[in-house]
Amino acid sequence: MITLFIDTSSADVSIAIIKDKKILSSITKFIPNAHSIYTVSFLDKIIKEANLMPDDIESILVVTGPGSFTGVRIGVTIAKTYAYLRKIKIIGVSSLKMLALSCKHEYCLSLIDARHNNYYLGLYDKNNDEVVSEQFSTKDKVLEIIDKYHPIIVSNENIIVDNNEILKQELDIIEIVSYYQLHPSINYHLIVPNYLKLPQALEEQR
Repeated sequence: MITLFIDTSSADVSIAIIKDKKILSSITKFIPNAHSIYTVSFLDKIIKEANLMPDDIESILVVTGPGSFTGVRIGVTIAKTYAYLRKIKIIGVSSLKMLALSCKHEYCLSLIDARHNNYYLGLYDKNNDEVVSEQFSTKDKVLEIIDKYHPIIVSNENIIVDNNEILKQELDIIEIVSYYQLHPSINYHLIVPNYLKLPQALEEQR
């Protein structure tokens, strides 16, 4: 199966085409606040580099968040539109779970900076099962989990939580695709961003 992977949940845009556990073409670029400008052109570029036609794509994995509010929305919209036009399988990917899938350890704590000493987090064991459910949380909660489980901490950027330096995790796209392809496809209309917490401006409107 030829699968398209789209991740626009962080300052990086990562797009790849995978077939039989092999990456045919991929691109990862650091383009903060420019996802709407480059993502579609990146998609067109990797399809051509893989010597494929758009109709050759058989399934799509799209990262639904949490992460950048605008970035996630752009990636999800592109993926849903593609799946609708081509009538192909689409699966949503957690940005926290995919970081853990790229980490090999007894416990992996996926951490995404939500600013102002807040974080999106999820703790997973070596079988990729949730130990602490994905959530929006405070720094104190993060430190409590670190003290209790002593996990490897992974993130989509270089961050520091008190004295804990967390390095940016390189995505294992093959592992991510292999894991999520076992999940059933859902109707593309039901693929929606998973923000975990709305931006403050929208929270105030509720």
